[in-house]
Amino acid sequence: MKSLLPATLLLTATLAQAQLRKPTLEETAAQRWTETNQDKVVGIAAGTPIILSEVRRQIEPIAGQAKASAKSDAEFFATLARASQESLQSMADRQLVIAEFKAERGSLPAAYIDGDIEETIRRDYAGDRNRFVASLRAAGMTPLSYRKFIEDRIIFESMVSNIRRTATDVGPGRSKEFYEKNIDLFTRDEQVHFRQIAVTQGAAETAEAAALRAADWAEAAAHPERMAALLAKHKVAVPAGAKVETFADLAKLVSSDDYAARGGDAGWLSVSNLTERIVTTLRGLADRQVSAPLRFDIPGAKPVWFILRREGWRPRGAAPLSEPDVLADVENRVRNVAMKEAVDEWLQGLRAKHHLQLDR
Repeated sequence: MKSLLPATLLLTATLAQAQLRKPTLEETAAQRWTETNQDKVVGIAAGTPIILSEVRRQIEPIAGQAKASAKSDAEFFATLARASQESLQSMADRQLVIAEFKAERGSLPAAYIDGDIEETIRRDYAGDRNRFVASLRAAGMTPLSYRKFIEDRIIFESMVSNIRRTATDVGPGRSKEFYEKNIDLFTRDEQVHFRQIAVTQGAAETAEAAALRAADWAEAAAHPERMAALLAKHKVAVPAGAKVETFADLAKLVSSDDYAARGGDAGWLSVSNLTERIVTTLRGLADRQVSAPLRFDIPGAKPVWFILRREGWRPRGAAPLSEPDVLADVENRVRNVAMKEAVDEWLQGLRAKHHLQLDR
């Protein structure tokens, strides 16, 4: 691809002046500012010019972060240069996609654009069109330029989505190949799956009474045939028609933590993220076995008792592809790679098909 404005051309005037006379420091600074900051065309994609100021607007959000993380000015400018080239390429690709759409299908139906704009006004401006127009004005846009922006966005997203859909099928062979080549991605820590019931001391309840209540819930959890009697003992109302027969059923009724609605299910958790006492207790249980209440004293608060039921244990190592959640993760990763490859290949074709010049 040919450069529109090679760096040597930008320096020609400065070099010529230097041959005539030595410029002052102020003149040199002014010249360098002009060369760096003047607006210019830095690319043409399918007949649409891309302006330097447009590229700058795209990279402005990352400039502060890049400056903060850079170890030197050279690293900072190199980061901005890379971001500028990536942004320029992205903007060019966007114009190529829009040109391809118009070549294939003509114009986008106005109803699509109108619907998008109306939804924005309804969602973000409570239906107030005047507020919407005022916000455009504050952002330096007109309703017409905003409409063009929305049209381009809809076209681009629609075209890219169509390409991605061609790469969504993931066969078992490709999943297995990806899994074996990227086994490190699926290595996990030692994990345990458990459910819990949390018992907190009531406002008018002594710690001893709360401990006895926790013991009863542990007894009920370990011996489901006693649940009905123990619920009646503590006057727990059971919803009409509901059956309380399992640990999960009991947790939904009596547990006081965030897991109650899920039947006390904490899911699979890394052993390293749990307290030593919890881990020791769970290690000592067999799957589907229930623990005695564990009391935890919290500074400045009333004690809490936890009743645990171990559901399963996983050793550290590679998660097997046979597990449904692992297979779903692999398929999702393969699908994402395939979609990216499909889009990249398609864009390469558009770059060759349409006129494209970028200032490198």
